[in-house]
Amino acid sequence: MHSRQGLNSRSHLTEHEGALIKVEVDGVSGYGCLHPWVELGDSSLNELISQLKEGRISRQVNCALECADADRKARALGVSLFDDLEVPMSHATIVGGIDRVELAVAAGFDTVKLKMGRDGLANSKLLNELHEIFPELRIRLDFNGVSGVGAMEHLLREGGEGLRRQIDFIEDPFPLGDPAWDTLRDRYGVKFAVDRGVSKAVGEFDVSVVKPAINKIQKICDAAQMAGRNVVVTSYMDHPVGQCYAAYCAGKANGEYLGLINKRCGLMTHGLYEPTEFTAKLGGVSPKWNSSRNATGLGFDDLLDTLDWVNI
Repeated sequence: MHSRQGLNSRSHLTEHEGALIKVEVDGVSGYGCLHPWVELGDSSLNELISQLKEGRISRQVNCALECADADRKARALGVSLFDDLEVPMSHATIVGGIDRVELAVAAGFDTVKLKMGRDGLANSKLLNELHEIFPELRIRLDFNGVSGVGAMEHLLREGGEGLRRQIDFIEDPFPLGDPAWDTLRDRYGVKFAVDRGVSKAVGEFDVSVVKPAINKIQKICDAAQMAGRNVVVTSYMDHPVGQCYAAYCAGKANGEYLGLINKRCGLMTHGLYEPTEFTAKLGGVSPKWNSSRNATGLGFDDLLDTLDWVNI
């Protein structure tokens, strides 16, 4: 898949390698997605395919197989996984500047998640400008662990109380376990979220960010419920098949855990990529989930049938 620009603070790559998997049981196929982010610690695609071929079921391979299993069971019944499912609304995932935020607001989003970079001054400038133009917009900041403690405190202090009130949460500013998590949380009244390693994370944080492509959602929801945390389900910024699986998991968890799943998840990410026949099935990027129409399983029936599959 080809993104319009680099999609996280650790890489500027715009070509993203992944694979769809097809699992057939009793003549019925189900589909899943492998979309590794090597720069964030995932195994390479070749390694994931080797694991799948050799029966070494790692976390990411297992999640893809669970996706394919859910998809296959629905296709066997001739139904959509989205039938009678209420998928939560989404925030807009923003990679870029104010122009991208303006497009998101015009599309109806009331909450944005900004992929932040390493440049502390640029981050402060962007947030101050955003606060001035959109003082009511809810903001989520994702640092992928690249912010320093000093830069983070500067951003929170210089932004002022008005900006701090706009911030829903700050995701992975620096490694969990640093005392600054508690210090800044208490000093500035902001909430912190954990994404990478959330299944094993301990400590005082407020939001668990769950990606069904790599996480066991039930396990994390159970732990969050016990700890009094909120849960935001997001895609892995992966292929629309994986994106649909994240939306399905979010809707299912939303029905099973009363009040636990945040009202704004991160499911509408296909707009980060150049258009394809698959992204076209999801329509325009908007806060409301739009599943494939007249389809079975996760959808894309006609497109999946036309792909060239390789037996492994």
